[in-house]
Amino acid sequence: MKRFFRGRFFTVLVLIVCFLLGFMLSVAVNGHTMPHEQLVGSIVSPLRSGFTWCKNKINDFFSAFSEYEELTEENAALREQLNALRKELDDLHYDKVQNDRYKELLSMIEQDYSFEMVSADVVTVPSDGWDTSFGINAGTSMGIEKGDIVLCSGGLVGKVVEIGWNWATVATFIDPQLSVGAMILSTGDVGVTEGTLELKIKGQCLVRYLDKDSSVNRGDRIYTSGLGGVYPKGLLLGTVSELSYEDNGLSLSAVLTPAVDFSDLREVFVITDFSEDPQ
Repeated sequence: MKRFFRGRFFTVLVLIVCFLLGFMLSVAVNGHTMPHEQLVGSIVSPLRSGFTWCKNKINDFFSAFSEYEELTEENAALREQLNALRKELDDLHYDKVQNDRYKELLSMIEQDYSFEMVSADVVTVPSDGWDTSFGINAGTSMGIEKGDIVLCSGGLVGKVVEIGWNWATVATFIDPQLSVGAMILSTGDVGVTEGTLELKIKGQCLVRYLDKDSSVNRGDRIYTSGLGGVYPKGLLLGTVSELSYEDNGLSLSAVLTPAVDFSDLREVFVITDFSEDPQ
């Protein structure tokens, strides 16, 4: 008997009994789950968790990608709307500036006239003091004709002397080829502008045939007289800088300094038509 309890058979039998007791205890605790099922569940459960995690991450990625595409399209649409609004604001600002300039021009012109005007940019300027003309980027396509009057917010500029489809050359009124009926505002004296080679280098011209007994002074403002109907009355020409008697002693000449800086022109207005308003 003692040999039986000490033998291998007894040891194996004890292990089997312990296994069976453990098995029954496991069944009682886990509700009839078989050990091999628990083993499989222990292996599969982490795999399922990993698969679920990967699936969720993939879904999140594609959802984020889809949202990114939607946001990109939305941002593009918003940028387009913003650009359209900016252009609209620029156009409104440009129109306001143009209207202000037109009002400024009309305020300095005699109100007895009605005008049709075209705006143009100055594209070429004189490269030396000998030339008194410049180019603009508007021509016959805009209704401009040779001989049309050109002005800016500062006053009279000159006249169109050459013309093309989309360009024109403007000679300033200090050019020796042009003459303008002039009037001294403070005295009412009238005369005619006359350009000389000597004065045009200085950016000036003469106003000739003023009354020798005139009370005109330096600094007096000179405007277009409107005589002859070529230029409207009341356009600012400039101011008197010097006075001297004519050689015949019968009249005065005044050196006129233009109100407009011809070397700094950026934009001008061409009067394509004007007429006196009937009163």
